Amino acid sequence: MLNLPQTTEVNKIIPKNKFYEKADISNSLKESFVDDIEKIVWANKLSPKTLNIAEGSTIKEIEVFHIKLKTSKFNAKILEAIDKSIPYYILYVLEYQGNYQLWLGYKEKSNNPEKQATITRYFHSEWDKKPEISLIGNKLDSIYQGLLEQLSDNRISTDSETDIKEQVAKAIEIEKLEKQIEKLTAKMRAEKQFNRQIEIKRQIKQLQQKIKDLNNG
Repeated sequence: MLNLPQTTEVNKIIPKNKFYEKADISNSLKESFVDDIEKIVWANKLSPKTLNIAEGSTIKEIEVFHIKLKTSKFNAKILEAIDKSIPYYILYVLEYQGNYQLWLGYKEKSNNPEKQATITRYFHSEWDKKPEISLIGNKLDSIYQGLLEQLSDNRISTDSETDIKEQVAKAIEIEKLEKQIEKLTAKMRAEKQFNRQIEIKRQIKQLQQKIKDLNNG
């Protein structure tokens, strides 16, 4: 499916109830596990042993979960629930009717071992019949960062001197600004009064400048 090395293959079905029976999640999310997911397969394990590479300073393993969906409009909080229940980083391969989408979360681990990790943001590809991803680097840390770069439309860059955490925060801020611009643009098109159109256009330009500043910062 992703043409990952054979040495990484696990191909083990994981019962869905493993994730929702003991987890502290809402009843509606438990229903999403049942209604949205057909099956979950632990497809691959990326580790120093399976890839014959050096261990990362932060990341010890990256799991690949193949999730076959019953619907393309699944509840993305399902992934967060799975991520919180597993201490490793997870690359998700979602499948629906022969199309695939890749998801990867930026996970911040707590210094307190009793606390769950926090998923700050998920990055994902578009639906595609032939999903592609490359393993770049000779350590798991760099491989993970490379996966983030590919799935974030290059908003996360392995060449940047900026810390990954800061890059993710910047990507989140830019996305918020873009959504504001989208709403204001729709509002401007619907506005009948010329002076209001001018005011909304001024607001849009201010937001566009903020995005430009963030990209150049």
